[in-house]
Amino acid sequence: MRGDSRAAIVVLILAALGAAAGAGVSARTPALAGAPGSSRGSASAVLARAYNSRASGRQEVPADFVLVGKVQVAGAAAWTDSGLNVQKGQEYYFQAEGSVSLQKDNPIASCGPEGLALRTLQQPLPDQNLGALICKVREKVEVVEDKRSGERTGRDIGEMFFIGKENRIVFPAAGRLLFRVNENVTDDNDGAFEVKIYLKRETKQVSRTEEGIAASPRCRI
Repeated sequence: MRGDSRAAIVVLILAALGAAAGAGVSARTPALAGAPGSSRGSASAVLARAYNSRASGRQEVPADFVLVGKVQVAGAAAWTDSGLNVQKGQEYYFQAEGSVSLQKDNPIASCGPEGLALRTLQQPLPDQNLGALICKVREKVEVVEDKRSGERTGRDIGEMFFIGKENRIVFPAAGRLLFRVNENVTDDNDGAFEVKIYLKRETKQVSRTEEGIAASPRCRI
């Protein structure tokens, strides 16, 4: 989150919060009140009320889920590779904790995995909270060539999902599992989320024939 044109952007975000209850703004990620050089007082109070309240306790891990990985997701990183490849139809459960600052040295800009109750146009998932934990299943990497410079860059192809503090997801496609915070401009972020990844055990389907064999009396020769 950059601090460009702080005073003007604070006015925009306050207007959005007051008139549209957190509607998106078409500017760079807004500088939150409380940072050096920004408006204080009423601005800080309004933006502080925009925070999501954190749940008081952690949910129990659902039955039949096993821990398959732990990942530290830095707030300043683009996408963090989990090292896991998911398969189509697999169900995962995620738990996250920790805090990330969306603007270094600004205590009001800190949030947990649930993010801040703010929406901007500078988010990978614009309909979810700013700074929340999200993931993506990268199905493939598409190479794009710039017609002017001839430079080639890779672009991930895959669907993104909201995680927050915890979530269960059945993935509709196979691919590499990646994590990040729900913000496009992350170079001035700080902190990290700790994510635990659980996979649902596969249950063996027993056929009628197998049931009959198991139930039939055995004889010794």
